[in-house]
Amino acid sequence: MISYLNGRVAAIGENYVVMDVNGIGFRVFMPSGDLARLPGPGGEAKVFTYFYVREDAMELYGFGSESGIEYFTRLLSVTGVGCKAALAILSVLPPAELAMAIIGGDHKAITRAQGVGAKLAQRIILELKGKIDTKDAVGAPQKEEAGYAPSADVSAINALIALGCSPSEAQKTVMQIPAAGMSTEEIIKEALRRMSNGI
Repeated sequence: MISYLNGRVAAIGENYVVMDVNGIGFRVFMPSGDLARLPGPGGEAKVFTYFYVREDAMELYGFGSESGIEYFTRLLSVTGVGCKAALAILSVLPPAELAMAIIGGDHKAITRAQGVGAKLAQRIILELKGKIDTKDAVGAPQKEEAGYAPSADVSAINALIALGCSPSEAQKTVMQIPAAGMSTEEIIKEALRRMSNGI
C-alpha cells in the first residue's frame, strides 16, 4: 500500500497531478481543492494517497491531508458510492464541511457534487451519520495552531444549528471568527451578528 508520495510536481491536469518521485511518474487523482493548493510544476509536495485496486485498473487517489483519505474511505463504504462519486463529493465539500452536512442531514449540500443525486446523498447521510462526531467538523488541528478553543467552537456550532442555522452555514461562520479567549456565548453572539449583517 502506498501511504503518501513526497516528490516533485511534474504536471497538473483537470482532476489529477503527476508526481515525480525519484524519476517515476505517479498519476494521482485529487479533489479540486487539494489540486489548487499544490505548487506549480517543478514544486515539491507531499500527497497522502489511497491505492485503489480492481480487476481492470489500479488507481491512486490523493489528498492534502490524512482526513481527506479518512472521508474518502468512509464514502466508499456507502452502498452505491464509487471512487468517482467520492472524489466529486470531496471536490465540493472538504472533510469538515462534509462532516457538517452529514451531521445536519443536509443532503442538498452533497448533491452539489457532479453525478450525485438526492437518493444517493440521503443514503450517505443515513449510513454515515452515526459514525461522525461533531468535533470532526470543526477542523480542530488548524484552530489549535491559531490559538482557538475547539471545544467552544463545537458548542457554538451545535447551538447555532439548534437555533435553526444550516450546519454548513454555522460551521463556516464560526470558523471565520478569531475566537481566541472567547466564551461559547460570545462566539454565538458574534456568529449571529455576522449572519444578520451578511458577513
